[in-house]
Amino acid sequence: MTELLILLVEDDPLLRKSVYDRLSGWGHRVMACEALAEATELLENQSFDLAFIDMRLPDGDGLQFLHEKKPLYSDTVMVTMTAYADVTTAVAAIKCGAYDYLPKPFEEEELEKIVRNVSEKLDLSRQVTTLSRLTTGDFDDLWHFGNMIGTTTLGRIFEVAERIAKAPDTTVLILGESGTGKGMLAKAVHRASPRSGKPFVDINCSAIPGQLMESELFGYEKGAFTDAKNRKPGLLEVANGGTVFLDEIGDMDLNLQGKLLKVIEDKEFRRLGGARTTRVDIRIIAATNRDLQARVKEGEFREDLYYRLSVVPILMPPLREHPASIEPLATFFFNLFCRQMGRKLHRMTPAALGALKAYAWPGNVRELRNVIERSVILAIGNEIDVHDLGLTPVMAEPSQVAERSGARTMSLAENEKQLIFSVLKQVDGNKNRAAQILEIHRTTLYKKIQEYGLS
Repeated sequence: MTELLILLVEDDPLLRKSVYDRLSGWGHRVMACEALAEATELLENQSFDLAFIDMRLPDGDGLQFLHEKKPLYSDTVMVTMTAYADVTTAVAAIKCGAYDYLPKPFEEEELEKIVRNVSEKLDLSRQVTTLSRLTTGDFDDLWHFGNMIGTTTLGRIFEVAERIAKAPDTTVLILGESGTGKGMLAKAVHRASPRSGKPFVDINCSAIPGQLMESELFGYEKGAFTDAKNRKPGLLEVANGGTVFLDEIGDMDLNLQGKLLKVIEDKEFRRLGGARTTRVDIRIIAATNRDLQARVKEGEFREDLYYRLSVVPILMPPLREHPASIEPLATFFFNLFCRQMGRKLHRMTPAALGALKAYAWPGNVRELRNVIERSVILAIGNEIDVHDLGLTPVMAEPSQVAERSGARTMSLAENEKQLIFSVLKQVDGNKNRAAQILEIHRTTLYKKIQEYGLS
């Protein structure tokens, strides 16, 4: 969940502490008070994402407070809490602008559900705002699907993904290098599908040891093994009605692959140690950066499972194969992180954008996102320049350089000369700073300057 700044207005000290501890434990920043006067003062001085307001407080009525304050603080999602819940009260709260209401006493799951929904709502709203700003910019041929963006190459993939999303039972296999956005595409397909209101369960097959994966997927009955003290539902059961995303499927244990195949075909399974069959209604989306056909030939991946998964295979291209997407993606991340971190940066300089376009991006979109996030955090002035990016020079293949620039193929020496010249220009000839950016010794830089006649 995205970290939220939450206001809690509750006069019962035990309940206030309990809710405060729970919200803080989930990673949110919480400010608590026991009266409406204090709440008003806090709202005037802070921009809260979410507010929980008790209906009956020592100095006034929470419903009246909501009616008066919600129009003034429209960006704050407000939720009422009451021990006197009925349909009339709920309707009145909603009419006054409440997002939801909690009848007291409430379970932890009810509180968590509201916080999670608000977090997702605000996160999506911020991304849509950022995306709308981006799409009004001067970018030709910009495509988007969910909160993913790209130019023509990705646009064709988005069209296919949008059609797949409308077929909620079709299995999907997403292929591509690490960092190309396979997980984001899986989430976008889920959100655009009829299953969007149900869970999206993300399972990393390489992160869970083989002997534990089966119990995680299928669950177990009490006594199924030594530490099975109670019955536990598996992740497939948790995802019922929604989507299961099996990331790094190529690393799944061979013995477990046959059981997964049965789930895909029959939509049923048994918990470990159980005799009763459990039926589930789920869509399977799998992803891998491995060559599954090669794994099949090596006997490491079941051929029947490969063909069952790849009903609709989608290949996510590496960023170096659609360099036209680098600038709009960088601009998207720049706007997103400036908003999230409260940084008032004006722009990325043309030189910084040029450096981003010239970089090889071995880590793909994930690396680009990380670079922009780091730059927004560390930038000293009011813009991001080349030296803020902190890129380690990674030289592309000569053929890739020529393809990107539309120019003749350059030698390694020409590439090196061009890079050194560009960095020196951006730091106004400061050789110490240039050596730091290029991550070479100052003496080496002096020799290169002399060698290439850049003095």
